[in-house]
Order: sequence, then structure tokens, then C-alpha cells
Amino acid sequence: MKKAIILYILLLVTVTGCIKENLDDCETTLYFSYLGDGTKEIFPQKIEKVDMYIYNQNNVFVQKTVLNRKELNRQRGTTLNLPSGQYHIICWGNSLNDTRINEGSSLQNNLVGAPHYFTKELISTNDSLYFGEREITIVNESYKVDTVYFSSAHIKMQIELEGLDVGSTRAATSPVSIEMGKLSSTVDFTKTFSNERVSYFPLVTFDSNVQKFGSKFNVLRFNDDNEVYLRLRDLQSNEELYTMQLKDFMKDNNITVNGINEAAVGIRIYFNGTAITVKPWDEEVIRPGI
Repeated sequence: MKKAIILYILLLVTVTGCIKENLDDCETTLYFSYLGDGTKEIFPQKIEKVDMYIYNQNNVFVQKTVLNRKELNRQRGTTLNLPSGQYHIICWGNSLNDTRINEGSSLQNNLVGAPHYFTKELISTNDSLYFGEREITIVNESYKVDTVYFSSAHIKMQIELEGLDVGSTRAATSPVSIEMGKLSSTVDFTKTFSNERVSYFPLVTFDSNVQKFGSKFNVLRFNDDNEVYLRLRDLQSNEELYTMQLKDFMKDNNITVNGINEAAVGIRIYFNGTAITVKPWDEEVIRPGI
């Protein structure tokens, strides 16, 4: 009977406290969550990699952890082994081939952007970036469970060019180039988007299924009230064919990105001889959140 009581007490301590030589190093389970614009958990569908940065209460960098898809599939989160104290957690989701994280001396100096921005080359896109942060307090002798909630740091752009001559060879080279100008160049670790403006030059490809040229790419977030412009040029002569202020297009077509995580802007451009007509991409073609 005494053995049973002792075993029960040991089990109770194991569940409610930390049995370690150093009681300051108690495990904290940190889960990741992303709900998009709804109430259903869609983190596994949207985020395949997490770069996690941990700072102490003085904003001094403590450690970095990178979790890939395999690790995230096994557990939608991670386990922290840190001394008791207050910590600031910063997470970036989907920092893949089209993202570079420049780690600076402070949260404001840590910059995230397209790799070609930092190498002064033409930017075509960035990854579908997501941002999460959390303040946590770890108390010794106890386990803790907490959650980092993610939000979107990007906007999906989809542009379709209709009426262009695809040629007899169905070549993949578009006769028209696309420029999206006055976009934010970077975002920092406080999710503040830079006031420095850059242009994106997305890759334009030919879709044989619909026999049209088009482009799908990501940009860092902007608001409805923006300075972004879309410019089309003749690829051979570099002659400007058309320029449009995105803010006016969005207003005229009741398109909004403010407060929307899975924000997307779809533009369909018709070439009819010398005339160019611009309309929103049909909703059945562009579906935010997919």
C-alpha cells in the first residue's frame, strides 16, 4: 500500500512539475496556429517551414530554430527548454527559395525580403510569407503550453494577358513585360513594412490550357490606399503600353485587401488592336485562400 502511494505521488509530481537537476529548465510546448480568414485551423495547408527566433525580455537574441515540413507534420509546434523568464518569440512561415532573412542587431534591423533585393537584381516574387509573434513567461518547476498565432505578410497577385499573339510555335516568351512598382522592399521583425519602394518584374508564362499569357506571384503586403502601379511594356522595344494605378482599379472594382489574411488581387488585361481594357479576374478563377 505504501509503495502504491509513493508511486502515485511521483506520478503526480511528474505531471505537474519538472523533475530535473536544474528546475529552471522546464519544458514549454509551443504550438503554431493559422486560421486565415475563418475559424478552421489551416496551418498545415499554408505553412511548410518555420524560422523561429527567441529574444529575452531585454530583446537580446537567445536562439534560433528552423522547423521543416516533416517536423511540423509530426507536431504542429515545438518544445522549448529555457530558463525561467520572459521571452519574445518571432516566427516566419515559408521562408523558402524566394525569401532571405537578414539578421541584424535589433528587431527593426532584422529585414525579410526577396533575395534579389539584397543582391540588387530584378525581383520577380517572394514566398507566401506568414508572420507570428508571442510574448511568453516561463516559470520554473512547471510545464507550460502556449500558442503562436500567424498572420499573412504577403498578397497574391494574378495577372492574365488576353488577346496577345502567341505565335505559330506557341513560344513561352511573352511579347509584353509586367512591372509592379512602388511596393515595399522589406518587412522587419515587428512586421513593419519598409517605406523604401521597389519594382517587381514577375515571370510571364504561357498557359497552353487557356492559350493565354499570365503571371502569378507574391508581393509584400500593401493597403487599399496605396501607391502601387502596374505597367506594361513591349518586350522588344521597351515602349510603355499601359500604366494603371492599382488603388484606383481596386476602388472601381470593390477589391479590398485590408484586414484580409488570404488577400489576392486578380487583373485581366484585354489587348484589342491598339486598345487595352482592364477588368478584375473572375472570382471563379482567383479564389483567395486556395
